[in-house]
Amino acid sequence: MEEQSPAAAAPTGSGGRTPAEGRLRSAATTAATETAQKPSSRRAAPSGEGDAGREVRKGREGRSSAPSRKRRHPVRVAVVSVVIVVVLLVGAAAGGFAWLRWFSEDDAADFAGTWYLAGTATPITITEDRIQLTDDVSYRYALNDQDKTFELSFGNLKGGGRYRFSLDRNQLALVDGDFSGADTLGDDIAWTLRALTESAQGRVLAPEEEARGVTLLTRTPTGTPSLPEATDVPEATAGEDAKADTGDGSKSGNDDGGAEPDKADATPAPDTSDKADDRA
Repeated sequence: MEEQSPAAAAPTGSGGRTPAEGRLRSAATTAATETAQKPSSRRAAPSGEGDAGREVRKGREGRSSAPSRKRRHPVRVAVVSVVIVVVLLVGAAAGGFAWLRWFSEDDAADFAGTWYLAGTATPITITEDRIQLTDDVSYRYALNDQDKTFELSFGNLKGGGRYRFSLDRNQLALVDGDFSGADTLGDDIAWTLRALTESAQGRVLAPEEEARGVTLLTRTPTGTPSLPEATDVPEATAGEDAKADTGDGSKSGNDDGGAEPDKADATPAPDTSDKADDRA
């Protein structure tokens, strides 16, 4: 009989594998599976710990960020309040200026009347449509009270400029030139601010400074016609005798103001009385 090895004698299972080999393979497969699952479990554990840590950090961050939001909140309120106040002030200033410039007075009514050249007593009469310089010279004019400009015409000649009243409406400035509404608006804003400042100090700002091409008018004459100066008569010296001149260089009159009697050259008269001749 032939001897058989133990391996050959061992019974085989399905597929021609021995039971021992199958158990070894099964154990190896199980170990490999456990080894493959262990890293994932290790990774899962830190992941769980990371989530918990993140939650803790979020809680800490939430607690730490809450005061910062509270600190920013008053700052935002202050900034918004300042912006609202500035907007209200600007709106009030713009509304006041618009009322003062366009709606407070009637330019056409104030433009007409009798004016005087500043610093003189020379009158200028302005009617509804004419500026009367003299009886023979007058200009036709038209106002644009929105742009604060005027147009002049004299025969075939035409011109124009801008005008401005003082705050008390007692002074008027006429400036020659070509101006648009934007030009006059910018100039009037700057002038109005200075005029209000002067008015607060009790002074009236002239509507324009004296310059070439500027005509300043006032409601009242500020000059008077020149009068001939009186000749000074020297006073007589106190105690001096006043004597009338007789025309021939001699003066008559005595110290007490009476007439001085005439004097004639007199020769002593001879004694004509009878004298007794004592002759004895």
